[in-house]
Amino acid sequence: MKIAVIFFVILILLTATTYFFVKEVMIQKPVMCRYCHFITPYYNKWERSTHRMVPCLKCHEYGPLNAISGQLRFIAGTYNPRPLTKVPDSNCLQQGCHDRRLIESKVSFTKWNIVFDHKPHFTKHRRGIDLHCRSCHSDIVQGEHMKVSMNVCFLCHLNIQDNTEHKKRCTVCHKEPKKNVKYRGVLFNHIKPLEKGYLCISCHSSVKIGEGNVPREKCFFCHINRTEKYKDVVFVHQQHVTAKQIDCFFCHQFVEHGNIKMSKDVEKIIKGMTDDKREQNKLETPGRCQAPPDENIKQVYLPLIMNPAFN
Repeated sequence: MKIAVIFFVILILLTATTYFFVKEVMIQKPVMCRYCHFITPYYNKWERSTHRMVPCLKCHEYGPLNAISGQLRFIAGTYNPRPLTKVPDSNCLQQGCHDRRLIESKVSFTKWNIVFDHKPHFTKHRRGIDLHCRSCHSDIVQGEHMKVSMNVCFLCHLNIQDNTEHKKRCTVCHKEPKKNVKYRGVLFNHIKPLEKGYLCISCHSSVKIGEGNVPREKCFFCHINRTEKYKDVVFVHQQHVTAKQIDCFFCHQFVEHGNIKMSKDVEKIIKGMTDDKREQNKLETPGRCQAPPDENIKQVYLPLIMNPAFN
């Protein structure tokens, strides 16, 4: 009986010590994570980031079951020291962090003052995909906090199959110029070409370089001979983006945008606009000897004919 009491006392002390160690040391001290995970480069960047006062498990999804299964897999020799990690949106939006992000949804983004609205990206299927915080903020800690790579925007917004969508997509970031623009010494106004149905790409070529494709060979980085779902875009995005939070560019190629060239047809369009203006000027300023329009003949000549002095 005495031995059993001593055993239970020791067990309780060990349990309390383990709980205290895990709660107060392992969870609160991110340096402990390096002893099991190969994350030294990420840890070093975290130390220099604005998140350096936030412990790992404040954001990352990791609990007792993960720790136990990890130990068992380590003993069995199947443990992956570089596991994919998740940061649930609920952790980003918890009180005291970014809980007002969806309430104060619109923010000014980039040096061009592009207005970005968080709500549609969170609450709707964007191109058939359920997005999350890390879909855009993939570099939350490594580098500048909350920084968004423009490449993520280009991948979605410039992947346009229907030409009629081009103007709509372009004007999300680029406002239609209201003032005249000088091109090769000629003043050009954008309003009339757009009214005539010209698209932005009618003049501005090389709007994007690259299609953001996913080579089939990329699948073999993670999967061995498992490409049967390669063409099932909805399924692939649900598993990789929504469920696993994998960075888009782990699979996709980059889409470049910014170095916009002028199309060869731009001079024809400008010439067409100039010719239209000349024709309009001719109609608005008739020649000195030109007869008045037919409908005005009676108003001009009839009073003269009816005047007795005229006869």
